[in-house]
Amino acid sequence: MLRTKYSDIHILAIFVALLFIGACSEISLQEYASKNQDEAAIISVLRQYQDARNNFELEKYLDCLHDRGFYHYASSVMVSKQDLHELLPRFWVQLQKGDRLFFPMCRENISGNYFVGFRIVNPQIVMHHDAADVTVTYLNKGWRQRHYISMVKENGRWLINRLDWETG
Repeated sequence: MLRTKYSDIHILAIFVALLFIGACSEISLQEYASKNQDEAAIISVLRQYQDARNNFELEKYLDCLHDRGFYHYASSVMVSKQDLHELLPRFWVQLQKGDRLFFPMCRENISGNYFVGFRIVNPQIVMHHDAADVTVTYLNKGWRQRHYISMVKENGRWLINRLDWETG
């Protein structure tokens, strides 16, 4: 009987240690080792996207986006860049106020759009010539969500043409 309890405790300790190691092994955008110039350019756009969103800098944020793309806005609505230009200022004011009535009623509708102060880690980039699918982990005070970012290279510049979120 003692051996079984020891084995269960031992297994639990190993599991907790692996979780801890996994949590500490996040790769930030600054630490990411790009494999080539295209990946370096993509990471640069992702850093601008992260910084502009964290600082609520509309023009820098929109500068990361392709004119013909579609972007997740508020509670699971996809909109154009032009729509974001009109909608984000009011949305960001409400977000910064922190009024609970502003937030969705169920967790399935909460995305990273509703958080102030975040960072993107663990970028996974899959290249398709002049297109790339990027999956990152979006972190905010221990809360994590997968963030899906599609990008295209146009006139030598990488731009985001789709922003979407893992659903709850």
